Amino acid sequence: MLSRLVAIISYVGIGSVVCMTLVTGVDITGRYAFNKPILGVTDLIELLIVIVSGCGIAITTALDDHISVDSVYEKLPSLGQHVLRVLAGIVSTFVFGILTLQGFQGGIDAAKLGKMTHTLEIPHFPFMFFLTFGFLASMIFSIRQIVLFLRNKKG
Repeated sequence: MLSRLVAIISYVGIGSVVCMTLVTGVDITGRYAFNKPILGVTDLIELLIVIVSGCGIAITTALDDHISVDSVYEKLPSLGQHVLRVLAGIVSTFVFGILTLQGFQGGIDAAKLGKMTHTLEIPHFPFMFFLTFGFLASMIFSIRQIVLFLRNKKG
């Protein structure tokens, strides 16, 4: 089930990057070739970046592909490496939990206040909730990795 979720999140992220590329390309062509830029392109790009960020965080966590510095880790004995991985997973889970709670509260506040983009007046709250979903998925993936590490399997 988690592999299906990872695939869906990947496709949504890829689709958002493709949309950003197309919108930017059409805007640049329209702006310089026809002197007709797309109205609200900045709003669209900002919202698509939120989607890409939410997907990227979740996928990177699911694949255990975050940037790490291995200079100390590699010098530790096997048990030390294992303990360090579990502690890193616990810290990551805690941080993603805080980000999830804060993101959810930010989405509720944005909905209550009616926050919207400047030009197209698209509401912010669905995108804030999407980013929050990315944090929640990352938290779930971090918990899964901790469980796998504690079972002494590769996470």
